[in-house]
Amino acid sequence: MNTLVYVAYLQGTDLPIIDSTRGATATIMILGAFGGCALGSAEGLYRRDQSVSQRFYVVIASALGVTALAAGVIGLIGDAEGALGVLFYATIALWFVATLRHMLTASAASPLTRDTHEVIDRNTTKHA
Repeated sequence: MNTLVYVAYLQGTDLPIIDSTRGATATIMILGAFGGCALGSAEGLYRRDQSVSQRFYVVIASALGVTALAAGVIGLIGDAEGALGVLFYATIALWFVATLRHMLTASAASPLTRDTHEVIDRNTTKHA
């Protein structure tokens, strides 16, 4: 959605709200807040027992988040088109880094109980 909003703004759209710099900035900030912050999870990101790669991710994500927030505020207050661009690209970079992190980190092991085994392999399960 952010890409659609930003491209429409750059093309000089006549759509309400995103036809102005402040409107497009507010829209991207709201989409980023709900798509990234509200639906995301930072559980365990700021623990002390982190690997180097986890700490690197926290630093990069935090820097991108602060950059996006600052650009958004500047874009809203100053009606700055450059700040809108920084907000857009920082948000896209945040989503890319988060997706990359999800791809590279191991997921939690699923609980292997008798019930899950029965669902996975019904032919070899014997009932007493």
